[in-house]
Amino acid sequence: VCLSSCLSVCLSTQRPDPDIKTTLFDVLRDILLFHWRFFFPSNVVLSRVQQSPGGAETSDHQPQFVAIMQAFGQSFLQPDINIFRKNLQTMEELNSKCKLYSKELFRQMMLQQFINVWLQVLIQKSHDLLSDEIQAAIYHMAMLDFTVFFTHILPAFLISSDGLQQGQKEALAENFRRDEDQPSFINNLKQFLGDVRYLYTVNQCLPKDSVKL
Repeated sequence: VCLSSCLSVCLSTQRPDPDIKTTLFDVLRDILLFHWRFFFPSNVVLSRVQQSPGGAETSDHQPQFVAIMQAFGQSFLQPDINIFRKNLQTMEELNSKCKLYSKELFRQMMLQQFINVWLQVLIQKSHDLLSDEIQAAIYHMAMLDFTVFFTHILPAFLISSDGLQQGQKEALAENFRRDEDQPSFINNLKQFLGDVRYLYTVNQCLPKDSVKL
């Protein structure tokens, strides 16, 4: 009942008092952090509960986990920077302590969506005070499989981006250097974001196909 009540408020399109929403996200954080095995049983328990055909972790409570992640994801689309910061810290904490980003369910259903949202936030500079933290979180997700990031996630993000021409999208993906250490990756990410912003701006002012990287 507590979980359902928290989710109904956090996922609501209405705007409750920010303090109330912050408190409810704290509750969701504590539910995940202190009851992780409720959502992802240990291998011993899992063998007694349910095993997917592919051997991936699963349980009867994963729909609730997905709903909590949806609540966090929606908060990253809102202007409240304090809730954004708190929930970003929560996700990084869950990754550090529980390997959130490595969970098969998260990687298959959510990882790309979170990266897409954060890339868009960085491009728009809507939460510029948190740019370093957002870039670090993107790196922590990308490092799970750099090949997937560079060959699937990044091109898919560019394909879905309005305001860029096809040749520009291809050049942006190709020009993103494949360095895998964190400082170099983040420097390359910053270059990528700057190039996207530049192209967005000039495409609004100049004839089609007149701007190339």
